[in-house]
Amino acid sequence: MKIPRRAIAAVEAGESSVNDHNVRLLEFYESKGIEFLGELTFGKDVARSGARWIAPEKIDFIESEEYHTEKTGVSFAAARNLLGLKQAEAEARSGVSLNAIGKLETGQPWPSSLEKLHKFYLNSGVEFLGWSSVRTQLFYGVGVRWRS
Repeated sequence: MKIPRRAIAAVEAGESSVNDHNVRLLEFYESKGIEFLGELTFGKDVARSGARWIAPEKIDFIESEEYHTEKTGVSFAAARNLLGLKQAEAEARSGVSLNAIGKLETGQPWPSSLEKLHKFYLNSGVEFLGWSSVRTQLFYGVGVRWRS
């Protein structure tokens, strides 16, 4: 798939209308297992937009190889990106150290900062998505969206 970098940047910044590049980018991300979320009402902006890993419909049919899984149910990197923040900006606003933010974003434990960063994102309007399986001990459908 060949899409010019400037077209990707325009789409990601919301500066591009629906065109072939948008459709191709959407198809690309969906082929990688990402589901885009949002509620569309004509004449209004898309509400509760976000993205998550596609999850199985029913827990009974889970085969971990079929779906992207995470070891934790919270995607701090996705939350930060939904807010449009760099790690340093998240540090300044949340009071959580840059080192802790980096560790939490890669799924490494950092108990003293986990709850504080989680609360910061919740208070900023982010809703975390996903659910876990007791059998696989993995999380499915992990992602973020704007809370209503």
